[in-house]
Amino acid sequence: MRYAVSMPLPLNRLQRKVLAVILTLVVVPMLGAGAGAARWVSAHFEHRLQQWIVEAARVDRIWLKGYQNDALMLGQSLANSVRYRHTLAHGRVVPPASWRHISRSLGLRLIQIYGPDGRLLYSSSGLRIAGYWNPSQKQAVLRVIDRHHDMLAAVGVTAMTVAHRGVYHLVLGGLLNRHFIREVSQITGLDTQLYYRAGGHRYLDVLSSPHHVIALTGLSSQTMRRLLNRRSDYDVHADTNRFRGLYTPIADSSGHVEALVFNGLKRGGLDAFLTNRGALFVTISLAGLLIGGLTGLFLSRIVLRPIEQLHSGVMSLASQDFDAKVPAYANDELGDLGRAFNAMAVRLREARDTQQQRFRQDKLIALGELSAALAHEIRNPIGVISAAATLLDKSGQDSAKQTDLKRMIREQSARVAALTGDFLKLSRNRPPAPAVLDPSAPLKRALAGVLAIHPQIQVSETLTHGLARILADGDLLQQAFTNLLTNAAEAFTGQDGQIMLSSHVEKGRLLMAVEDNGPGIDAAHAPRLFEPFFTTKAHGTGLGLSIAAALVEANGGVLAAETRPSGGARFVMSFPALGPRGTQAAEEVP
Repeated sequence: MRYAVSMPLPLNRLQRKVLAVILTLVVVPMLGAGAGAARWVSAHFEHRLQQWIVEAARVDRIWLKGYQNDALMLGQSLANSVRYRHTLAHGRVVPPASWRHISRSLGLRLIQIYGPDGRLLYSSSGLRIAGYWNPSQKQAVLRVIDRHHDMLAAVGVTAMTVAHRGVYHLVLGGLLNRHFIREVSQITGLDTQLYYRAGGHRYLDVLSSPHHVIALTGLSSQTMRRLLNRRSDYDVHADTNRFRGLYTPIADSSGHVEALVFNGLKRGGLDAFLTNRGALFVTISLAGLLIGGLTGLFLSRIVLRPIEQLHSGVMSLASQDFDAKVPAYANDELGDLGRAFNAMAVRLREARDTQQQRFRQDKLIALGELSAALAHEIRNPIGVISAAATLLDKSGQDSAKQTDLKRMIREQSARVAALTGDFLKLSRNRPPAPAVLDPSAPLKRALAGVLAIHPQIQVSETLTHGLARILADGDLLQQAFTNLLTNAAEAFTGQDGQIMLSSHVEKGRLLMAVEDNGPGIDAAHAPRLFEPFFTTKAHGTGLGLSIAAALVEANGGVLAAETRPSGGARFVMSFPALGPRGTQAAEEVP
């Protein structure tokens, strides 16, 4: 017979233990590893983000430098134009239209021409440079003024010598406006804002929204000092923790910081998760616990499955199912154990069959011995009855002799009746009807019946079991006590008979003892004392003690025989002790 072991949740006890051990071994290291990994990942990713933003922010400088280089290249091209120098020599300063078109395509919106005396001769788009600028500079960042507000321009200055006129200066540059912000943002992939100084330490973003001015707030005094000293500053919590990014100062030709460029990455999404140490710790720890739990579950289900099958087989075998069998396919110790179990089950099954066969044989043998003993016991009184009846049939018997023969017939008939009655009691005991009772009650009823037949016997009682009770059938227990008391009463040989009754509770069991001061038990006869038809009495049936032992065992007790040191026999009944209501242990009963 093969057992299919189902493995549904919840797990069995052994699986839960294995799972708990694996989780315990995984949890503590995983928490430590999770904390370390979260710290390293968040710090490493934050560092990488900072490197990327700082590197991307260099585009601002590169873009400004590109404006200046394009301005110098275009200005040098115009300065090398013989035709334009000839135009300037005749007092006409407007650059050629083709040249203005090229400058606009390069993003150079600022075009100014200064004469040898420093006067502004030409300016595009109504822009003018605010403050003083040094003609000796070739590249500079200058503050310019248009119709709406001030702004900065990255310019290149080219000197152009015109014969008989002197040195002219060509100032070309790109404006730091919305076009600049849009181009930088597209190249870097970062959010870019440009804040112009509005006096003091106030910086405003006037370009992001046409009708809304955004003030730069939230900068610490330390950060502001760094920026005013023309040093960039990286902030992981910029704009009230909405961005992480780099503030880059832009100074004009005089060294004043006139603008701040912010290149930042909006917080949220994957970067917010990878830089959040707490979230990483929880995630890594949960992942570790999940892996550990799945590993433990796998081991508890796969590795322990043969053990569970073996457990089911053992429990089936314990319930007398000798056809139990467990799968034993694995070539390992568990497989060897399964095969050994199957072999043991086969041997137990064979032993059971052999035992049942021997039991039947022993039963037949015992039945034969019992029948022989019963026939032997009945044959003697039957012979006496037959002889007496024969003598009664003969004539010439006086009345006294006839009376004696009739008495013999009655006595032997009563003996046969008692013998058959005891035999029926031994073989047909009814099933007990147990109830919680005081064992002294059936003892006293049995004692009253025996004393009615043997009034000369002296009885002493020492019953100390108190409120302790047993679970038994009172009628069957009374019959067992009657047999013991009768056996004791018939053991006296002319001496003053005395029976001692006692009871007490010991180690959770209630002991009831029946003792006498008779001749006691011969050591040679002790092993056969409870065998049916074994007796040392001249007219005994040998069934009284056998019936008493069977009745005590039927009620869950044990009957034992002892020899008293002072002489006589002692029979002790032992039962599990209960409280007055059948629930308390005997030691708890006062």
